[in-house]
Amino acid sequence: MSYIVIGDNIVIDSNEVLKTIEAEFDFKEVKNITKGSNRDDTLIYQVTHDINPIKEEIESLGETLSEEELVEELMATTDEYTMYIEDVMPEGLICHGYSYHYDEGLGEIKSIFVAMDEQVGEKRLIDIVNRILKSVD
Repeated sequence: MSYIVIGDNIVIDSNEVLKTIEAEFDFKEVKNITKGSNRDDTLIYQVTHDINPIKEEIESLGETLSEEELVEELMATTDEYTMYIEDVMPEGLICHGYSYHYDEGLGEIKSIFVAMDEQVGEKRLIDIVNRILKSVD
């Protein structure tokens, strides 16, 4: 189990948040990697998206895209989908989501979602996201 503390000693169980994410969203997979951060104010989840339905959605718009443009659109769309997680986060957290790995063979894109105590600030959040991105997969 992994807990974080925010604000005035509000304790959040990262596994309970994971259960909420899994119940609310239809991601291919969500991993709780909060414990690996060694931070007591940060929730971290690795989200895997199935690109096939997203690709079909993009292609249904009728626009002809090059392979590179399609991948850029897939990454932007999964960034957006990842940020929907913010809607189920407890109050007092600021959030950031970023898609970082496209695997055409597996038909998936991996994203990272980070939520931390809003008192820490946006600049620090981005710094932590960048550090996490260097250490995953």
